[in-house]
Amino acid sequence: MDRKINGHNAAYLKRKAKNLSKAQGITHTQALNLVAKEHGYENWDNFMNKRKPEPRPEATPRRPKVPEPAVLNYHDVRTGAVIGQHPNKKMSVRRHTRVGTLLQELIGETEYHKRAKSALQDIRSLMDTWLGCEYNEAELPNAEFNPVYYGRSANLEWGVPTPKRQAELKRLLRAARSVIDRSYHDCKPLDKLHERFDLALKALEKWPKHIKVPGHNPFRGRVPAGTFVRVDHNKQIGVVFHHDTGHQVIEGYTDGGHFLAGRDEVSVLRKQLLIADFKPMRLCLPYGKWTCANGREVLFNRDYCPIWQRSPDGTVTAIQPDVYVRYETTEHYYNDRSAPYYIHNEATFETCTGILKDWGVAEKRNLVLDLLPAALAAGDVGLLSPKGIS
Repeated sequence: MDRKINGHNAAYLKRKAKNLSKAQGITHTQALNLVAKEHGYENWDNFMNKRKPEPRPEATPRRPKVPEPAVLNYHDVRTGAVIGQHPNKKMSVRRHTRVGTLLQELIGETEYHKRAKSALQDIRSLMDTWLGCEYNEAELPNAEFNPVYYGRSANLEWGVPTPKRQAELKRLLRAARSVIDRSYHDCKPLDKLHERFDLALKALEKWPKHIKVPGHNPFRGRVPAGTFVRVDHNKQIGVVFHHDTGHQVIEGYTDGGHFLAGRDEVSVLRKQLLIADFKPMRLCLPYGKWTCANGREVLFNRDYCPIWQRSPDGTVTAIQPDVYVRYETTEHYYNDRSAPYYIHNEATFETCTGILKDWGVAEKRNLVLDLLPAALAAGDVGLLSPKGIS
């Protein structure tokens, strides 16, 4: 848009000067000066210097069109109930990686600012779920999927950042939100994500005067081995194997297997479970089946420990997890991306439990679970994974 002054713009006056130059046989510069004088200016330079720029209209971010349907559901693997929604849209992996990098820096800087960290972790967890819903393993292999939002080491900064750094952190948060807003259409899941961004921004604007750092203000007491906790980032229930009070790190086991988490990232369950009732999916559900030369079939878990065997006559019995099985063929029921202990893989959970029901062992305990007490006593998670293949 050409900017005007006194109702005239430069393009109009230049056209007028061009006609005058041809009519009077003068140079274009002389014509420009004459036209400027006609409109009340000393010369052309005086006209250009007095032009006042008009304010630019606010840019409206370009948003993707709303598809039909606007949102898709994801479900609980156990009950099949709808537990969340995500936009029916793919954000590019490059943009996901950009958002993940920004969130990782923010979470590292807010390690001991609990309110800000909690909101940022909610955003990261939700975006990781959306990424998994948008791309399957063929489109985005696990080696590339996992580091997008998790897997990078955090740059921990203790204490309260300087005002300049606080302003920079708020800018990074707004940048992450801007990338997301340019990629997704307006919908209810995006509105809920905006609420988490608002909570994070509010927390970044109100830093506590003093930050408690575990190295200087350690948590009181050790969490004993065998204590059941809930891991904050995935809400899974796990049992504690070891608590390193020096570094405030909890080591334990959940449905997904071995985990390491900060003491402030786990919550001790008010109502403790019995170890006999703890049946982690990784240990109990079949990952695949071996078929032997004599027709014997053996189910094995994710750690390739044999858990059940079926003879050619159909008799099903438990099998020791450290027995070596000589097999002819193997069959897998899922991969790491479609594992049944992830919230959006309910179909895999149904497949695995259906196989156990077909074998008549859905309510029975396999012998791998008998290793739990000994593993807890030794503080060694590795004892749960004796390999049984050859």
